[in-house]
Amino acid sequence: MMKTNEETLSQVMQDLNEKGFREQFQINETELVALSNKKSYQPDQLSILHRYRFDGMTNPSDESTLYAIKTPDGIKDTLVVSGNVHSEQEIIKNIPTS
Repeated sequence: MMKTNEETLSQVMQDLNEKGFREQFQINETELVALSNKKSYQPDQLSILHRYRFDGMTNPSDESTLYAIKTPDGIKDTLVVSGNVHSEQEIIKNIPTS
């Protein structure tokens, strides 16, 4: 589910943190890595629960997307992707949406 939000990225991240999304992911070539425990996941192992798009107010290239993701072991993570990073978008499109 894609949402365009009136809130800021930091506000939505705080809201998600309160809902249990306390971990953060980083994309590492072909996989996602949880920053706190360094555990790696293949995109097809994960599930996107929500997407939040944030448009740049003055510059369209400032667009970013926040993903709320669940791992197979029940951990809830977030991932922020800049709108103009195509290599990250290729990995994201391989994560199933719930």
